[in-house]
Amino acid sequence: MKIIGVTKCPTGIAHTYIAAEKIEQTAKKLGYEVKVETQGSQGTENKLTSEEIKNADYVIIAADVAIDEKERFDGKYITEISIKNIIKNPETIIKNLKNSSILYKEKNTQTNKDSAKNSNAIKQLMNGASHMIPFVVVGGLFIALALAIGGIPTSEGMIIKSTFWNKVNQIGALGFDLMYPILAGFIAFSISGRASLAPAMISAKVAVSPEILGTEAGTGFLGCIVVGYAAGYLVKWMNSWKVPKTIKPVMPIFVIPLLGVGIISSAFILILGKPVAWLMTNLNIFLGTLSENSSTGILLGIILGALVAIDMGGPFNKVAFLFGVASITEGNPQIMGAVACAIPVPPLAMGLATLINKNVFTDEEKGSGISALLMGLIGITEGAIPFASADPKRVLPSIIIGSSVASSLGMIFNITDNVPHGGPIVGFLGATNNLPLFLTCIAIGSLVSAMMIVILKNKKLKKLS
Repeated sequence: MKIIGVTKCPTGIAHTYIAAEKIEQTAKKLGYEVKVETQGSQGTENKLTSEEIKNADYVIIAADVAIDEKERFDGKYITEISIKNIIKNPETIIKNLKNSSILYKEKNTQTNKDSAKNSNAIKQLMNGASHMIPFVVVGGLFIALALAIGGIPTSEGMIIKSTFWNKVNQIGALGFDLMYPILAGFIAFSISGRASLAPAMISAKVAVSPEILGTEAGTGFLGCIVVGYAAGYLVKWMNSWKVPKTIKPVMPIFVIPLLGVGIISSAFILILGKPVAWLMTNLNIFLGTLSENSSTGILLGIILGALVAIDMGGPFNKVAFLFGVASITEGNPQIMGAVACAIPVPPLAMGLATLINKNVFTDEEKGSGISALLMGLIGITEGAIPFASADPKRVLPSIIIGSSVASSLGMIFNITDNVPHGGPIVGFLGATNNLPLFLTCIAIGSLVSAMMIVILKNKKLKKLS
């Protein structure tokens, strides 16, 4: 049997490659021919050829966002599954391909040629968030470096007098500015393809502009999310119009963008702008109030830490991340500081646990321990996924508690982070306000998780013996 696959996670980092490795290892173990294409942050790798697709018996699409060029698999038997499930149960899924696969028929529409449609609202949101992340991370790092090296503290805050570092700061600000249209644009793209990009991205700029809306503040992330879905489904409806053949070629490049921008922008200026801006403003005020109060700040930290660890890069993790990014843009980097403390805990804890007591881990897990440590240092939570997939009952509670401890300590110590990323790396790049305390929060949370994992695994071994 010949199997081919495509893997793609929202961030395009760890999940994508872990899932591909699981498919390849399991298929080879079962005696099947296999090749897996990865659509990660570095682009498409190990790309499937037309000949390989033609000769394949089954196609596995393991993705939490829309994959590129799905139309290639027209007429093939496909099993579509989440990244988490293929990592957790690869053998069961591969053995059951004959029963679970469905014949895929690609409809001959512009929408399907441009983008694989995804009816799941969460996956559409994740598609937007995954494309946005590089912009906000790079923008935040440029701003952090400019302030850390070129900034001068004054009674009114940090100012940058150096021409060079002022330019670096401006480049960072451009990255932050771009994140709004990118978020809206790729939510829309996952729904209705390329024609929806202009309506979504231009309308997103309208939605975050107080001057155009006539409001005191823009609508922020909430407005851009609304714009993304509105543009996506509006364009999807426009694509269904029966139009003369002479007009059809100009629909995606002239008619749809013009009408889309006009309709959605008008809706925000006349109706949606004020209520969404009010909601976003009050949400930020509420989060700021929670973070300023010691007792509610600890509770907020616990919640944020749990969200970061519960699915390690999945939808819950991205909720915490978006709260952090939104707070940075509103001048309250403390919430991102708490999130940044929690982000590296799962992989660091797993790496530490393999060093503390090697006897409770398999040879494969011991080998993954060093990789997990390295991923933790650069803030990639997904480094803990192989361990959580192998033993979720013991690993998940441990990393959730450890991440919550780190995040709540971040709140207690008033840790701030001006970069929408986490892990020791952002501290060493000067993005946090107190490097020693930031590292202390991470270390305590990681040790708590690591010790919990070792104790729980020791109990498991004793029961078995």
